[in-house]
Amino acid sequence: MKKYFILIVFISASILAQKENKKEPVLWRFCMGTNFGATTPVPKPKEVTKIFVWYPNINPSFSLMGIQHFKENHKGGIRFGFMIEKKGFETTTSVEKLSINVEGEKMFFSGNQKTIFDARYFGSMLAYNRNFNDKVDVYSGIFMSLLVGADFYIKLDGDGVISSPEGESSPLNEGTIVKQSFNEQVSSMDLGIFIGSDYFFTDKIGASFRFSAGLTNATKKEFYKLTRQKLHNLYGFIGVIYRF
Repeated sequence: MKKYFILIVFISASILAQKENKKEPVLWRFCMGTNFGATTPVPKPKEVTKIFVWYPNINPSFSLMGIQHFKENHKGGIRFGFMIEKKGFETTTSVEKLSINVEGEKMFFSGNQKTIFDARYFGSMLAYNRNFNDKVDVYSGIFMSLLVGADFYIKLDGDGVISSPEGESSPLNEGTIVKQSFNEQVSSMDLGIFIGSDYFFTDKIGASFRFSAGLTNATKKEFYKLTRQKLHNLYGFIGVIYRF
């Protein structure tokens, strides 16, 4: 229930921002593009010894935003809106003594692994917007998103080695790939901050850039207890924006 309460408060703040100054019209904008980044611990954990590849995946993002200036001819205002977006990536790394779950027991894995993260969110945003001229806007604020669905799993190279807390070791499962699913360990809410800018090439069409950082953990406490890692959504955005 707590997450729904926070969502209602956040949406209400957005609506109030629209109605606070009825004399100034709301400037509506629609934006579409792609997110790129990673859901990752900060800093890089010591268990990760090498990163071989990283793929940003296709992460579409759609948002409808309104801007309302504080008063006539004022450069500052409130930006509010709603978005539907995906955040995800794939990476292949080499790890040393990474904590894993093997048939209900905590073990340590050393070898190569592939991580795949794919989360879909519905959220809202609230920000201060600064208009510099007819072409450039810069804004910064907070966002809150609810999880719609997620796919999160790790593929372990069976040629790697597992070891027990007591130090006993053996091959994981030679010649195979061992998949561990963490779909249920993705947090239901993502709360964070962002900064962005819009640049218009014409009166209607422009480019939009944004960077967002999740302040809350992207995974649940159970995932942290197993891996001792706190993951955060760190993503950039680039897209096309249209102003009505």
